[in-house]
Amino acid sequence: MIIETLLSKRDQLPLELAIIEPNGEPIGIIQLIHGMSEHKERYYDFMNYLAKQGYICAIHDHRGHGASVKDTSHLGYFYTNDITYVVDDAYLVTEYLENKYPTLRISIFSHSMGTLVSRNYLKKYDTHIEKIVLCGPPTENKLVDVALFAGKITGLFYDDYKPNKILNKLSVGYYNKGYEKENEWICSNLQTVSSYNTDSLCGFTFTTSGFMNLFRLLKSAFIKEDWNPQNSSLPIFLIAGEDDPVIQGKQKFNELEEFLKEVGYENIKSKLYKDKRHELLNEIDKEIIYKDVLDFYTN
Repeated sequence: MIIETLLSKRDQLPLELAIIEPNGEPIGIIQLIHGMSEHKERYYDFMNYLAKQGYICAIHDHRGHGASVKDTSHLGYFYTNDITYVVDDAYLVTEYLENKYPTLRISIFSHSMGTLVSRNYLKKYDTHIEKIVLCGPPTENKLVDVALFAGKITGLFYDDYKPNKILNKLSVGYYNKGYEKENEWICSNLQTVSSYNTDSLCGFTFTTSGFMNLFRLLKSAFIKEDWNPQNSSLPIFLIAGEDDPVIQGKQKFNELEEFLKEVGYENIKSKLYKDKRHELLNEIDKEIIYKDVLDFYTN
């Protein structure tokens, strides 16, 4: 395990990066981009699995997450409302990996909010990557402008670092409807849910800044005019659980695949997993998902 600290080129914010290298000769690089209100360490099991198959794996904590904060009280605060910062942070990691391992190609695995970061990343940097997985991807939401307006209004009543409970209730707050255990919507593996609920670096409520970034990333991901693929043959693998509230149902999930085709990507496949929820990598029979993702990277 290699731990590095990279400084954001945009504002010099320290970003913590973890790298796991295989024992033998590496065959490629997987850059992981994690989701909302979690941290890089939750991906180490999957990274170790990929490393055993010959891949160098790297993951950083997003700004406002994990160790990429100036103070632990800043979780959920992005230090800016400009989404190009969090996107360029991901590209900074790509550049670092390209320089460190110049003979190897880089693919991406992104989850949830991380797929919004990576979709906006594709608009600028798709020639830098070989393949990409979008796991548990948020789908288009026509109410995003209403959410942005609510963010501007409610932000007047919240300090920079204070969790915005109103926006939380209006956005992710309804995901757990119908479940008994807190955050049960994330996974059918209740051990995962319990671990998530007791992890101080998970499940925190975003500040206004965090939510404004989230909403703007979502809006930007679906502005067709901004898309001009330079790597139109890029292999894209869309995966999600059928019971994942983030994808808003099978139809919206299929519409996302169609959207990516319409903007110019020609090589897309998708898979929905029956009886699975949001965190596919943490499901009870996660080995099935591990193998499907590995097959996508290797074939």
